[in-house]
Order: sequence, then C-alpha cells, then structure tokens
Amino acid sequence: MSDGGWSNAPVRSAAPKASVVNEFITSDSIITTQSRKGDLAYCVRSSNIDVDAMMSKISQADMESFFLYAKEINAVVANLRSAETDRLVCVFTVNDLSGVKLVGGDASFRKALSASSQKANELYPSLSGPTLLLNLPRLLGVLAKLFTPLFPAEVRKKLKFVQGPLSDVDGLSELFADGPKREKFMNELDEHIYSEA
Repeated sequence: MSDGGWSNAPVRSAAPKASVVNEFITSDSIITTQSRKGDLAYCVRSSNIDVDAMMSKISQADMESFFLYAKEINAVVANLRSAETDRLVCVFTVNDLSGVKLVGGDASFRKALSASSQKANELYPSLSGPTLLLNLPRLLGVLAKLFTPLFPAEVRKKLKFVQGPLSDVDGLSELFADGPKREKFMNELDEHIYSEA
C-alpha cells in the first residue's frame, strides 16, 4: 500500500471461491500474525465460523483449495521476509479448538483443513514450524494424551497441546492491535513454540 501498511483485501478477493468463503471466514476466525522472532503464526478458530452453512455452499475440494491458497500466501510472505532478514522465517499453525463440536456438524471442513495442512507440509517442508493445538475439548484432550506417545518422535516434536491461550479472546482480530491481549498471546507463543520443553 502507498502508506506502507498491509491490506489483506486483494489477497482475500483473489482467493478460490472468495465470494462464498469470505462471507463466513473473517479475521475473527483465521488470521496470520507475526511472532516476536519474525515467524508467521497462522491462527484458526473454527468455532467462529458457521461451518455447516458455509459447507452447504462449497465443496470439500474447493475448501481445501482455499486453505492451500492461504498457505501459499504465507509461504510467499515467509520467503520474502527470509530474504529481507537473512533468517529462515517459519510458518507455524495455532489451531484453537475452543467451542469445537466433536460430534455432529459437517466433517468436510475438518477434512479439508487437515488435507491442506498435510499437502502444505509436503510442498513447504522447510517453512513448516510446529503446530500448537489449543483448548482441546476434554474428551479430545484425554485421547491426545493416550495416543500421542504412539506417534513417531518427529510428529510428537511438532505437535504441542496447550490449554488456556486465547481463552480471553472473542475474535482473533483482537490480536492485531497492540495491547494486553496481543502481549499475552506473544508471551504464550514464546513459551510454547520456542521453548524446547
């Protein structure tokens, strides 16, 4: 932009099936923001999306294309910033599962999100940082504790399950403005993404 700021409008309007997706996916449900170290945090809160209504208007394949487009944009930005800073900028995923329904609803959204993540890891392996899974529902949290030890070591290293972060945030757009909520989230990223524990 001419004022030096970033406008997401051209990126959103060029997205696959933008006329449908942009009706449902807003900056309260999906954002990409920068960590203090310069990496990109791709944050998703599915509970802020009317998934059933959206998926009644779009196919799973088209939804997957939308997510891959978002990941491609993140990869382009990460590559540009890597060249500017002479430091490899990674993209990590923050998936906030607050309020997510475990049963019922349209599973094709979750399938599209999962498939696009898998493809993005294959397409951009050097950019793929850890995945932070936040605020799992109780049953899912118990299952994660049971099955995570069975995952290969490399997978376990990239997955982090955490309760609490983003619990005081209604919409992800609140993380754009400097203030206590963004500061708290940045502290939580430092603790859970960059710590070796």
